[in-house]
Amino acid sequence: MACNTTGKKNKNVIEQNVDSEIPDSSTTVKNTSLLNYKTTVDTLEIIVVQCANGYEYAQHGYDFNPIIEKELHYFENINIKPFPLKTLMGVPYQGVFDKKYCPPIIEKVSADYLILTRFDKGLGIFDSNKQKWGYELRVVNTKTLEQVNSIAAHNLKDYSEIEKHIKNNIEQLKIDIEKLN
Repeated sequence: MACNTTGKKNKNVIEQNVDSEIPDSSTTVKNTSLLNYKTTVDTLEIIVVQCANGYEYAQHGYDFNPIIEKELHYFENINIKPFPLKTLMGVPYQGVFDKKYCPPIIEKVSADYLILTRFDKGLGIFDSNKQKWGYELRVVNTKTLEQVNSIAAHNLKDYSEIEKHIKNNIEQLKIDIEKLN
């Protein structure tokens, strides 16, 4: 049921070669093996699923998924894949905010993780001055279907605070993704 991306993972290899001098009372010895190392990091492929209750919000110009995609893109070991709208035609992906609804999506796409998003309240378009804003994110491991709640904010004064909160807490989202690895 889960995607097998074993052969599809990219490797980011970070190499550092440093020559170090070890001082001695009489001579200086060149040591080239002291700090030679290689670190290999798997590239994690992620799809941000369309906001579970975002249709009405999107009609009024509110969509924070592009902010999540843009901010995660800055991390070297994360590859944000575009949402595969054409591939998922006929698959129920709208309204998904729980792992139990993810298997049909996972069967059609190749990704290590899905990020599920939703606004925490209904849109009050008739009284926008009293509208409280909030959001929630979940991360689902596509191989194990393990799910974790990640960053969230509630009772914010306006939509721009959602975007600001995501930008300020994107590192925590990355940590939550890596915990599921």
